[in-house]
Amino acid sequence: MDTIACDMGISRRYLSTRFRTFWYIPTPDPVDPHRIFDQLFIDGTHLSAGCLLIASTKNHIVNWVWAKEENTHDYLRLLQPIPAPLMVCLDGGRGAYSAIKKDWPSTRIQRCLVHAQRVVRRYVTSQPRTNAGQDIYRLARTLSRITDLDQAAQWSAQLHNFYVTYKDYLNEKTLSIITGKREFTHLRVRKAYYSLENLDRKQWLFTYLNPPQNPADPDIKWACTTNSLEGGFNSPLKQHARLHRGRSGERQRKTIDWWLYLRTHRPKDPQEIAKECNWGRDALSKVNATTHNENQANQETGRPALYDNAISTEYSHNLGIQKGWIGT
Repeated sequence: MDTIACDMGISRRYLSTRFRTFWYIPTPDPVDPHRIFDQLFIDGTHLSAGCLLIASTKNHIVNWVWAKEENTHDYLRLLQPIPAPLMVCLDGGRGAYSAIKKDWPSTRIQRCLVHAQRVVRRYVTSQPRTNAGQDIYRLARTLSRITDLDQAAQWSAQLHNFYVTYKDYLNEKTLSIITGKREFTHLRVRKAYYSLENLDRKQWLFTYLNPPQNPADPDIKWACTTNSLEGGFNSPLKQHARLHRGRSGERQRKTIDWWLYLRTHRPKDPQEIAKECNWGRDALSKVNATTHNENQANQETGRPALYDNAISTEYSHNLGIQKGWIGT
């Protein structure tokens, strides 16, 4: 901004005033309703401007929505405009599974293996002290090294053998001195095991080894992690947000919206979009007109104005300087 203002021979503040209408230029709808993708990646990331839910391919953004938190309702807003892909890879965000089941019932699910490993590590740490903790963590670490269905079958057998070996250990209970009830003694190891057992039972771990038939791209390499989304988009997106951290919430969202739009499959030229919108002046005039209309009292229903921005100049008997003490 300083460089542009200097080149034009005007102050930065005046330039900001000239650019003020640009904030009202809307980003076009990025979704192509007729394109069916082989594999999509969905994830939620948290920024100071809010929770951002993103759907992408390996190379470009497909859709995004802003939300307060990850939940089924907002994931449905993300997924509904997009035709159901053959496979979706996700990190297990809250509400994502329910949204996929409701809106993309035929889509195959691949759980991000890196996040599955992180869940186990969160429960037993990277240096577990018990034999059961060491075995389940070692088993989780081998997930990302499986390359064919035979190895996947062996891994599932090893997971079953783990339960057979440590069944009594996992089901052991002791009396809690806090609640007075019997609780699982080794709860964290138990949670680590069942986090993997649940994914294996639902067949969400190795979908990439037995993918859907007849993909649009016959040379596609099915992915088992969301690394392309997190490293390719989320990481630079957060860096972009840090560089513009002085922006307010709404303007930061607008900045990020344009950042994401320019990384869609075929974005239009921003200058052409701005020209079509009269550089934001059309939207600003609608905002001013709507604000004026909404602020008028409704004589038919008796509704007062939504808000006032000044003291009325008309006489009112209840406006005046109050004197004396309260109650006197």
